[in-house]
Amino acid sequence: MSTRNNEDRFGSFESDAAPAASTTQTQTNPLEFATPTDMVELPSKGKFYPEGHVLHNAESVELRYMTAKDEDILVNRSLIKKGVVLDRLLQSVLVNKKINIEDLLIGDKNAMLVSARITGYGADYATRVPCPSCGTVSDHVFDLEEALEASNASQGDTTFAEQTERGTFLITLPKTGVSVEVRPLTGKDEKAILKTNTMRQKNKMPELGLTDQMKMYIVSVNGEEDGAVISNLVDNMPAIDSRHLRTSYSEAIPSVDLAQHFECPECTYEQEMEVPFTSEFFWPKR
Repeated sequence: MSTRNNEDRFGSFESDAAPAASTTQTQTNPLEFATPTDMVELPSKGKFYPEGHVLHNAESVELRYMTAKDEDILVNRSLIKKGVVLDRLLQSVLVNKKINIEDLLIGDKNAMLVSARITGYGADYATRVPCPSCGTVSDHVFDLEEALEASNASQGDTTFAEQTERGTFLITLPKTGVSVEVRPLTGKDEKAILKTNTMRQKNKMPELGLTDQMKMYIVSVNGEEDGAVISNLVDNMPAIDSRHLRTSYSEAIPSVDLAQHFECPECTYEQEMEVPFTSEFFWPKR
């Protein structure tokens, strides 16, 4: 991230002009200043937004540092209840107000959220996490700068996915030989998943599964975009094809690498663990 300060945005505050010959001098507020901003690299590099979109081929976006006023958003009960608090926060700190949060690819959106958290409260994210092996809950510190650096260094693995001109990927399934076209999910898709899962929880139904999510990001099957054809493939494809599709999709889609090393202090169990987005992410204890 590259920081822009007040002098960068408005030029030097020094002036060569002679002082006015007047006993009345303009009083300026010594505390008045412009909030700094950062340029945040997009994991997608803007390659997956259609021509004419404000982020088409844009490699980065400018974010304003969080302020005390933005913290009002984070504690707004109405926004929290509606599940839109993070969207409102991004709307507030994005310098370019033409960007629609729902249009953002999830990977780009996560990069912006991580960056906003770093500039707001620092890169060290201290939280409590349960051990997947013994269940012991312990304190752990995640390095958010490491997450952004890892994401910027990786452009996505397209070994098993061929990128198309319209911002999608073609993945050939190993068992059936079917060609599946997939797309990156957006903030709008994320919102729909959250809404559906909330409704399912109220009705005591299970949340959306892997097959439900695959049906969302699959665009076509052997060039056929009919929803019934897509559903039939997802529900009946061999497990080896399903795993290949999910793995190839995850590796190809630009995203923030949120996986970091974790070791349990109780049983010494080790694994890669994703940074949890708990309430402490944007509201640390200190």
